[in-house]
Amino acid sequence: MRKIATLNIVFLLIMGNALSVAADSVDREWEKRTTEKLAENVKGSEVLWLDAKGEDFLALFTSQTNETAHGAVILLHAMGGHADWPQTISPIRTTMPEHGWTTLSIQMPVIAPENQIEDYGKTLQQAADRIKAAVRCLRERKFLNIVAIGHSFGAATMLNYLEKEEKQKIVALVTLGLQEYPFVKPAIDILGLIEKSKIPVLDIYGSRDFKNVINQAPDRRLAAKKGNNRQYAQLEIEGADHYYNRMEDVLIKRIRGWLDKAAPGMSIMVNEDFDGNLENNDDKASDQ
Repeated sequence: MRKIATLNIVFLLIMGNALSVAADSVDREWEKRTTEKLAENVKGSEVLWLDAKGEDFLALFTSQTNETAHGAVILLHAMGGHADWPQTISPIRTTMPEHGWTTLSIQMPVIAPENQIEDYGKTLQQAADRIKAAVRCLRERKFLNIVAIGHSFGAATMLNYLEKEEKQKIVALVTLGLQEYPFVKPAIDILGLIEKSKIPVLDIYGSRDFKNVINQAPDRRLAAKKGNNRQYAQLEIEGADHYYNRMEDVLIKRIRGWLDKAAPGMSIMVNEDFDGNLENNDDKASDQ
C-alpha cells in the first residue's frame, strides 16, 4: 500500500509540473503571436526585441521630436494588453515624444485566455526582469532622466519592481487606475508598496473609474502618508473612465505638468565627455 501511495504522489507531482510547463508554454505562445503581429504593423517607432534573462520580449521605442528633450518614459500596459494598446497606452506612447519625452513601451507578461487570471501574480518576477532590461536599454542609449507610467496592473508591477531595487534608476512614477488585486496569487500588497515608495508618485484616477480604484483612493493617500513620501500626489480627472476614453489630451497634459516639477530634465543625453560608465554618472542625472 505504501508503494502504491508513493507512486501516486510521484505521479501527481509529475502531472503538476507538466501542467505548469504546459500552461507556461501556452502563455508564451499566446504572447509571441500577439507581439509578432504587432511588430509587423506598428509604424513610426523602432521595434526592439530586448533580452530579459534569456527571454526576448517586444519593446516600442519612439524618439522625442521636440526641440527640448526632457527624458525617457517606460510604459507598462494593463492585464491582457500589449505594448501599443489603443486605449491609454498608445495615445501616451505617440504623443509624449511631441513634448520632449522619448517613450519605450514594453510588452508585459500576459496570461492566455484559457488560463486563470489569478496566475498574473506569478508573472511579477518576469515583469521585473523586463523592466530592468528596459532601464538597461535606455541607459545604454545614454538616457538618465527615466520615468515610468503604468496603467492598472502595469502600475502594480512597477511598484513591485521599485520596492526591490536598492538603487533607484527610475526617478518618478505615474500610476493610472491603480487598485488592489485580491484575486491574484501570490497576493500583491499595493498599499504596502505605496508606503515603501521612495520616489515621486502621481496617482491618477478618473471620476468614472472602476469602483475599487475610486473607493481605495483614500487608503492609497494614507499609505503614502504613513511612508512619509512627501513626493506623492493624487489626482482625480473629472469625467474620465478607467481607460481615459476621449480624455487622452487631458490625461497627457496632467502627466506632463507634474513631470515638469517631479522630473525636470533639460537634455537627457549625457555630455560629450561621457565616459561610458553609467553607474559612475548618476550624479549627472539632476543636470540632464
